[in-house]
Amino acid sequence: MFAAASSHGPPTAVLILFGAIFFGGLVVVTLLRGFLIVQPRTQVVVLRFGSYIETITSEGIHWVFPIGLELRRMTSSVISVDLPKMTVLDANGSPIEVSGICGYRVEQAHLAALEIADVAEYVRLLATAVLKNVCAEYPYEAANPSTPCLRKENDTIARHLVDELQRLTESAGVEILQLRMNDLAYAPEIAQSMLLRQQASSMIVARRTLVEGATETVKSAVTRMDAAGIELRGLAREWLIANMMLVLTSGERVHTMMPIDLATEKE
Repeated sequence: MFAAASSHGPPTAVLILFGAIFFGGLVVVTLLRGFLIVQPRTQVVVLRFGSYIETITSEGIHWVFPIGLELRRMTSSVISVDLPKMTVLDANGSPIEVSGICGYRVEQAHLAALEIADVAEYVRLLATAVLKNVCAEYPYEAANPSTPCLRKENDTIARHLVDELQRLTESAGVEILQLRMNDLAYAPEIAQSMLLRQQASSMIVARRTLVEGATETVKSAVTRMDAAGIELRGLAREWLIANMMLVLTSGERVHTMMPIDLATEKE
């Protein structure tokens, strides 16, 4: 009875063959899962059973052992982050509104992938804090052209911003390329007052320039008159200089008559 049943079942060799094919196919499929393509400007962090193995940085096709494999991809392209407008105090205690833009890229992908949950948010928060702190160390504008100020944002301030943010983000494997101020203005509550102050300062500078130019003009005119033999002495000389200065600085003609007769004045 058992012999008859055995004669009608599949041969043992066939079962072994099917088992080998199935096992071989399973192995091939598993090994194929180890192939991965790394795109340009992309880093792949390789983990196996939760442990860091390596970081693949070269583009192209790679193969890693697939058992217990976990891959985390990080871009190496330059990423820009907009910093929102905020109100800070400059070195003189004046409230100003400033916003900025930060450019960075991931240099060490394993640090960015394993140490930081959200790299973009991490950099944005630190860049905002750095921008606020650095702005508090410099005045909005300075009378001395060589003094660093926020309005001009020279190389000194630019380096200070980048160096400070780079120091804070070093543990995240991030390279800071730039941190710049985007919008910069006085806060609305003092904007009108500061505008009046700037207008007054500009007027003073303009008047000073006008007086200096008028003085040089009068000096040159008197020197040429003396060289031409036209000599004026005493009050005549003083009135001539006074009238020339008045005309040059006011831009208007002087209609008042001189109280002396220049032709009959004696020394």
